[in-house]
Order: sequence, then C-alpha cells, then structure tokens
Amino acid sequence: MPINGVLPVIPTPFREGVFDEQGFERLLEHMLPFVDGYTLMGSTGEAPSLTDVDRRAIVGRALTMTPADKTVVVGVSHTSSKAAAELARHAQENGARGVLSCAPFYFPNTPGGILEYLRPLDLALEVDLVFYDNPVTTKTQVQAPWVVEWAGELERLTAVKLTDHDIGKIAVWREAGLNVLAGDDAILSQYLAAGVDGAMVIAPALLPASFAAVWSRLGGGDLDGALDIFSRELTPVLHAFGIGNEIATTKVLLADLGIFSSEELQAPLRQIDPARRRQLRQAWEVGHAAAERREHDEVPA
Repeated sequence: MPINGVLPVIPTPFREGVFDEQGFERLLEHMLPFVDGYTLMGSTGEAPSLTDVDRRAIVGRALTMTPADKTVVVGVSHTSSKAAAELARHAQENGARGVLSCAPFYFPNTPGGILEYLRPLDLALEVDLVFYDNPVTTKTQVQAPWVVEWAGELERLTAVKLTDHDIGKIAVWREAGLNVLAGDDAILSQYLAAGVDGAMVIAPALLPASFAAVWSRLGGGDLDGALDIFSRELTPVLHAFGIGNEIATTKVLLADLGIFSSEELQAPLRQIDPARRRQLRQAWEVGHAAAERREHDEVPA
C-alpha cells in the first residue's frame, strides 16, 4: 500500500553530538498514540549535516525503539545516487516501510537526470519510494508531469511529499494514482483542504492530539470542522516557529516541554534568541488550552 497518513517529520535529538535515545523515546511517547508513524532523517532531522555512518546508526536504533504497527519513512536524500541507494537498503533491512528522496542538490537537474538518479534507489527497494518535491533545497522546480513519467518508469515510486506551493500538482498526481503528502507547515491548511493523502510536516509532532482531531474530521468529510480546530489549536504555534529556522524553534519548544534534553543543533544551524523562545511557549500554551477546552466540551454529559 502506498505511503499515507500522519507521518510527522521529526528533529533528531542530540547531546554532545551523540544521538539522545532518551529524548527520542520521550518524543515517541508524546506523539505515537496520535499519529500513524513518523518520518526520520529528513530535512527537519538534519540528515544533510550528518555522516552516512551516523545516519545509519540513528536509523537502526530508532527503528528498534518503534512499535511494529507504526509506519516509519526514512530520508535518504543525497548528492550521490549510489550512497542514497545504500541508505535505502539499510533502512529497508531495519524495518522502514518507505524511503524519502529529493532530487540531488549540487549540480543542475534535468528531468532525465533526476530519473537516472532515482533508478538505483528503485532497484534497491522492496518498499515504497516517496519523491520529495523540495524546490528550495534542490533549486529545481519540478513539473507535475515529470513525476508522473518517472512513476511509469520506477516500480517503487508511489507517493510524493509536496513542499512546493503549487497546490495544482496535488490533483495531477492523485489522478495518476500517486499519493500526495503535505510537506510544508507554512501552508498546511491549504494542502489539507486540497485533499492530500497524508502529512509529513512538523505540526503533528508538537500538538499531536490536535492534529489527530483535524485529520479525523477531514476523513469524515468535515472540512469546516477540521479547519476550525486547525485555526484555534495549531495556527498559533505554526505562526510562532516561522519560516527558515523551523528546526531550531522545534527543538527549543520540545526542550522547553521536557521532551528533549537538549536544543543542540548540528552546524551550520544556529540557536534562536530568547524572545522567540518565549513566543514559542506562549503560542503552544494557547493551542494547548484551546485543545483542552474542545476536549472538555466533547465529553458527554
């Protein structure tokens, strides 16, 4: 079955440069009751700043810590097609149900060149391949028909994570039989209203119960109810953590909530200023309080 559902992209917790297993375990306890799984070693997980050895070690340990009924998608994006395929094999061998890869991000890309980059991943896999449409990182404006053509050539390409803001791609890809996953928190409500098949964003990791309520209402056809919960409970946090430094702000908030032991980032990322820290916690409290009021109102008398 193609990858779908709520699979938040999660930051990687570190303490003194080492993967913090205790912080990771607390994050799983915080979000797994409300989500279908998660996405590991994506942009939010700082994968581009890690060695391939570190990436494999973190993936192996994280998958061991994750219940078997949860879907884990592992990011394998790389500048080397061969290295990406090796990371994909490792993820699959350790229990990942899918891998996520964007186009290579150093040399200029062409549709044919991206296809040839993806072929070794496709050949290496027995699980699903999710193409990551990320124009900011790859400096490539992928056209919707390109992905449809690639899916016709690649057996395992069944889904797309859309970070581009061209919402029109969603209908094209779904009509072609591809699942589409929301990929940018900044316009998340637009993706949801357009009928995506899942979400690979940060929001469900921060307020998982709230996002689960939104997703449940969408599944029941109640778009107005879903967007009402979204605006009250999720929008404050999404506005506060902003665009461009989401990794740092997410780690700050998770540490402030006692989930992560550290806010530590890999270079070249930098910490945010104290004023933003206060704003983040205030915004989270607003959303959390709104969720508590809704849950109280929903309890039968």
